[in-house]
Amino acid sequence: MTLSVPDRLSVDLERLILEGRLAPGEKVPPERELAEYFGVSRPSVRDALRELENRGLVDRRPGRGTIVLAPGERANVPEDALAIVESLRPELHHIMELRSIIEPPIARITAARATPRDITQLRELVEAMEKDVTKERYAELDRAFHQAIAQYAHNPLLALINEQIAQQISPSRASRYQTRERRAASSAAHRRIYEAIAAHDGERAEAEARAHVLDISKQIALAVTSAQAKDTGDQGEGRR
Repeated sequence: MTLSVPDRLSVDLERLILEGRLAPGEKVPPERELAEYFGVSRPSVRDALRELENRGLVDRRPGRGTIVLAPGERANVPEDALAIVESLRPELHHIMELRSIIEPPIARITAARATPRDITQLRELVEAMEKDVTKERYAELDRAFHQAIAQYAHNPLLALINEQIAQQISPSRASRYQTRERRAASSAAHRRIYEAIAAHDGERAEAEARAHVLDISKQIALAVTSAQAKDTGDQGEGRR
């Protein structure tokens, strides 16, 4: 799948936003710098930024430049509503239960609405995860992949909900839960979800997303149980 120069550039810039390398409130480099860095024309840069603006990822204003928007700003959600969500701090198993309810239908919707550039982004995220990367880098890509799926449902409220879940679920992506085997299993699941979306097969995309969340829940439960057993054993050794 060959993308136009502006679409290719918008994919690259969006990746920086998805991975948090361009954070909310941060200013995107000027058109001239982007054109020189990527080796493209300034009209191509403008077209790419216009695409990101249409997607609600950035805000462009004369005299101020291009600013990355926070999820709440993209969906025009009141700040007090975001504060309520952020103050909940639910247990991890509550978050996983919510993911099992929210993510599979989003994958189905995305399978119907994803554009060629969206599918390109998902493919490249999957391919990046399949490489031998650090745990920290894998966590970034994992979060970006799931956020991209929500973004490509082209409903800002769904993307907002997913972003809030991602903020709460960061402990499940922590190093203590990561193993090489788990990363390999997650990467395989991500590829199956991507392939279903690329084929615009909503039923399969939903089924693969549901199976993935269920597997993650099981793996986290096993890791927590194992850690608790180890702590109990260590305490027992200490009392001897």
